[in-house]
Amino acid sequence: MRLPGALTATASGCDDAPRMGTPRQPARGGGVWRTRAASAATVALVVSAFVGGLAQPASADDPISEALRRKEELARAVQISRANAERYQAAANQFQAVVNQTNARIATLADKQANAQSEADQLFYQIQIAEEQLALVTFQLDETRALTDSLKAEAAQETKQLAAQEDLYARHLRTTYRQALISPLEMLLSSSSLTEFANRLQAMIFINRQDVQLANEIRTLRADTQDKQDQTSTKEKEMLGLADQISTQRMQLATAKEKYDKLVSETQTAIDGEAASRQTAAQKKQSAQGQVSQTNRTTADLERQLDQAEAQYEALAAQAAGGSGLGVFNGSKLAMWPLRGPITSGFGPRWGGFHNGIDIAQPKYTPIRAASAGKVVTVGRPYLAYGDTAVVVIIAHGFNFSTLYGHLDDLHWPIVSVGQTVSAGQIIAYVGMTGFTTGPHLHFMTILNGRAVNPMIYLP
Repeated sequence: MRLPGALTATASGCDDAPRMGTPRQPARGGGVWRTRAASAATVALVVSAFVGGLAQPASADDPISEALRRKEELARAVQISRANAERYQAAANQFQAVVNQTNARIATLADKQANAQSEADQLFYQIQIAEEQLALVTFQLDETRALTDSLKAEAAQETKQLAAQEDLYARHLRTTYRQALISPLEMLLSSSSLTEFANRLQAMIFINRQDVQLANEIRTLRADTQDKQDQTSTKEKEMLGLADQISTQRMQLATAKEKYDKLVSETQTAIDGEAASRQTAAQKKQSAQGQVSQTNRTTADLERQLDQAEAQYEALAAQAAGGSGLGVFNGSKLAMWPLRGPITSGFGPRWGGFHNGIDIAQPKYTPIRAASAGKVVTVGRPYLAYGDTAVVVIIAHGFNFSTLYGHLDDLHWPIVSVGQTVSAGQIIAYVGMTGFTTGPHLHFMTILNGRAVNPMIYLP
């Protein structure tokens, strides 16, 4: 059971290992069970309040009963307040987890947005380059078209010249043809002198030379005109193809940039949504944390009241001790074992702390007997304020010595009551599993002068 100072044990039928090893909060006695044990010893003095009928409970208006009721109510209030603080703290932790998760999602979205923005910026620069290239190609295309127009004009002019040259060449050919029909002898005989013959022959030779030159010029002019037209046509086609290519590339870049711009916008929308969720969670966490602080203050106030109530109760008990009839314990052995069975955990140091009693394992509902004659001073859940629901019976065997029986069954409630005198071997309760346990067993303690001592010293 989770008695003050109790320790964990892994064997079945021991105090619960995960819970028992946790020290109590300093706000309630610093986690030392000696305080509770001392109180248990002091409680033994309460029996003096039942003068004239030790088996009868105190009256409703009895100061000790009222103090006990007040103490138990405050103990329950402390437990509830602590549970509320734990719930508020759990809620605050959950909201903080939401904030942390949201921050992680925002960071992921921000990275995604940054990458998309980087891609969009890069595409923007590429679009600018493509537009500059397209402007340059358009300018070159305009120049090429202007050159084409100029060459067309030149070609038209050259065509006219070519026509004139061809006409001249045709006349020369006709003249040459007619002269070719006259033999040199006929030319000589028809000439009036040798000088005229020589002049006519010289003219014929000159015309032939001109015809050859004229034919060459016509061929060159035709070839040059055609070459210029072919070059400008090819250049224009190249410029048009390049312009189409750049335009297509720009459209593709613009489409890709639009996709990344949309991604940037979508991630920003998601980031805004996550930020709103984070703000809501942070506000709820702050509210829950405020409730934790308020509840802790309430708990501290209730604990102060509980300390005062316990002090008042113990003072009343001590005041009544003079007529209790309980003498000082003489240190003799107890009359018998409260329960026979395997000892699953002994008295003394254990992992995580100190075990202030012994654990005796037996099945549930096994009868538990008073180890010696005495007076019942506690029946119920005295450690509820610490969250321990163990059912306990404490029997005083002297002014300064008592025995404690823990983890008692609550379905078969202890069959003794506060103030009742019991004899050694009398059945007082049944083995159970109330409180923090791993199996049914009895947690048995002996308390001398307010300190837990080894029960094996006093057991027969």
